[in-house]
Amino acid sequence: MPRILVIDDEPLYHKMIAHALEAAKYRLDFASTGAEGLQKAKTTQPDLIITDVVMPDMDGYEVTRLLRREPQFAHIPILVLTAQSGLQNKLKSFEAGADDHLTKPFEPVELAARLAALLRRTEISQKRAISEAAHEDARLIAVHAIRGGTGCSSLAVNLGVGLASLWQTPTILLDMTMIAGQVALMLNATLKRTWADIAKYSPAELDMGMLESILGKHESGVHFIAAPTYPTEAETISDDILDASLQLLRKSYDYMVADLPHNFDSIVIHTLDKADLILLTTAPDVASIRAAALALDTYGKLNYPPEKIKLVLNATFPKHGLPKDKIESALGIPVMVTIPFTPDRFVEAINFGQPLISAKPDEPIGGLLEDLAFFLSRETHKKSRPENPTDTWKRVYKRYSERKK
Repeated sequence: MPRILVIDDEPLYHKMIAHALEAAKYRLDFASTGAEGLQKAKTTQPDLIITDVVMPDMDGYEVTRLLRREPQFAHIPILVLTAQSGLQNKLKSFEAGADDHLTKPFEPVELAARLAALLRRTEISQKRAISEAAHEDARLIAVHAIRGGTGCSSLAVNLGVGLASLWQTPTILLDMTMIAGQVALMLNATLKRTWADIAKYSPAELDMGMLESILGKHESGVHFIAAPTYPTEAETISDDILDASLQLLRKSYDYMVADLPHNFDSIVIHTLDKADLILLTTAPDVASIRAAALALDTYGKLNYPPEKIKLVLNATFPKHGLPKDKIESALGIPVMVTIPFTPDRFVEAINFGQPLISAKPDEPIGGLLEDLAFFLSRETHKKSRPENPTDTWKRVYKRYSERKK
């Protein structure tokens, strides 16, 4: 039963408020001065406070300001109930920290409705805060290379779709390649909103509502944020706003896959810093191996632990490629997975905007990508059977069971 403290120097209004709220069966406490109200607030710990403005010792605005300075009352809803009905009076109520302002004389049904709305809003906020506190930050997988043409975007898109299809939990793809990013194209998505649409906000103004306004959603369930349409738009997006976006998104998703540009600019470094895994892609040619070596050297200088970095070898041409053992020896890191030469399938996937992992699940390349998404999943997911296994999970489990025989 919610507890409400009424601070008002007129006993008549104590009775009127009690009568108005009789049906709601709130537990009511009363105080006749501001000082008494502050003291009772500390002893009774109300769920909501109603305060008059004109009182003998201090006015209701001061009572509200003093309450807001106390941590235990920072988020308690406060309704100012007063005969002062001017706009300036309402503004003073809100400036002092009140949540609502109602003028005397009041209609009993309106007072009851306002209090119910304030209590409901507080309950929702508390549940959200508890949920966010209990939510484990997203597993962030960054796909990176400092040489183009090694399949970063294709890998990122297929992983994002695969993780969403496996677990049916909140998963998001972030196209961080602000100039000529291809994530939306690979998902056959119409560009309606992009990172550029939040460029006008400061990090302090940014919230999840704004980020949700620029999200796209693929049929697999994966969300995505697209790169800007034009290079000139990319220039308007600050590193600070991208940084703030990452922090907010990590609280709302289980998996995040970031497709990074081929450099080490500040947002790339920040994303790599925060990543749980870095997938470094390379092709079996000398130029790609040299670029991978430079990337690994930079990761080392940034003090990234070796276990955070996984090497993905993408066979982008049919023959004459450097052998895997030579590549591993040159780079000093094992190849986690080799993506076989399947140019027609990847080109078709890009041209039609149909990721291989969902378009060709029964072909070897589709199965390989599904297995890779499973391998990169959280340990808690991998170790337990989903309550309602998806078709993707069933295929992965079937292949795993067959390999064990």
